[in-house]
Amino acid sequence: MSDLIEQNPSEIGRKLWAARQKHKMSLRDLARAAEISASMLSQIETGKAFPSVRSLYKIAAALGVSVDYFFPAQDENNPVANGVVNSTELTASQMREALLTNESSEGMVSFPSTHKAPIVHAAARPTLELNSGITWARLTAIAETDTEFLEIQYAPGAESGKNMSSHSGREFGLVLEGQLMVELGFETYTLGTGDSIIFDSSTPHRLTNNGNTSMRALWVVLNPQS
Repeated sequence: MSDLIEQNPSEIGRKLWAARQKHKMSLRDLARAAEISASMLSQIETGKAFPSVRSLYKIAAALGVSVDYFFPAQDENNPVANGVVNSTELTASQMREALLTNESSEGMVSFPSTHKAPIVHAAARPTLELNSGITWARLTAIAETDTEFLEIQYAPGAESGKNMSSHSGREFGLVLEGQLMVELGFETYTLGTGDSIIFDSSTPHRLTNNGNTSMRALWVVLNPQS
């Protein structure tokens, strides 16, 4: 996935620090609200560690932002004038980047409804590296309201967190390659290639690749606000 637009730990840390400063929260205050240790939060903020899936959701919830806030920022050098993109002068990838030049004060990407970017090429997916061999690639050109559409990859042994997590929303998953174990409440399900699952995100859950090969899946979260 080296050709993708990847986020590195230091960029995640800078965004975390900026959001924490905006909310005037101390490191310990945020750590308490996100239910993670202050030392781990400090390592994430200083770019020394990636967050887990569970930690990312908890941090986003505590800061009142979408997890999409932590995806790679757009290239501000791409051509755009007065919010209008001339698609005849740009490649599909350049148009996508140009459309992402407007961000709200909350860090959420926005653009005029008349300028849609319906296609995201495989080499232009914003990608977020999480800890323990987990990668999220966003399959939409912009942050969609109330929806996360992702391709997720779990290396062998990778897990979404040491503990189960829960948040608002409803999740839909389809395993494309490999094997995924889903702990859902008091039940455990093992999904193979071609298997799918739907569940409420408010149910405590954890995802683990307990197979010997990489797991790749399509994942959708509806109404993921915390």
